[in-house]
Amino acid sequence: MIVRLPNRSGDASRRPSGGYVRLFDPLGGTVVRLPWMPEEIETSSVAQAWTQVPRPGRVPLLLSSGKNLPVVSLPFRLVNPGQAPHVEGTIEALEKLARSSNPVRLDVAQQFRGMYRITALSKRETAWDVTGKVTDAEITLELTRSSDMVVAVGPIKRKTKKSKRGGIRGRLKGAAR
Repeated sequence: MIVRLPNRSGDASRRPSGGYVRLFDPLGGTVVRLPWMPEEIETSSVAQAWTQVPRPGRVPLLLSSGKNLPVVSLPFRLVNPGQAPHVEGTIEALEKLARSSNPVRLDVAQQFRGMYRITALSKRETAWDVTGKVTDAEITLELTRSSDMVVAVGPIKRKTKKSKRGGIRGRLKGAAR
């Protein structure tokens, strides 16, 4: 199945060396590969998050509330190129990735690489074949960089070991028993 993007769909300038978009769920095994570069890629939430703290009688204080997770927006168009009867397989694979609770590996040429979560997927179907299957659709993917989760581990409870003398190990010498 070939995925074509709006305008210059067969243009060689859209095929830089190693240039394509690939979404891969390493745990689920679903892979979607778009063989052309998108017309545009929008990246937002790159800067740190800032918060104004009001101070009575003074100018508000601007404090950093931490880093934002970058958001990448990829609009593209899936078109039936005549080699496949429809594009529903690609749409279903994208929907499967969007519904997955696993992060998705995003590879966009040399620009974006890493684990992301699909936070929004919208599709607009614009053409169908005689059987009612989609042959042309406009897709917009919004992916948010996956955060590094830190698992909080509480204190590890262990059984106290008794010493050979019969007392509990770690007691101070001469302490009352």
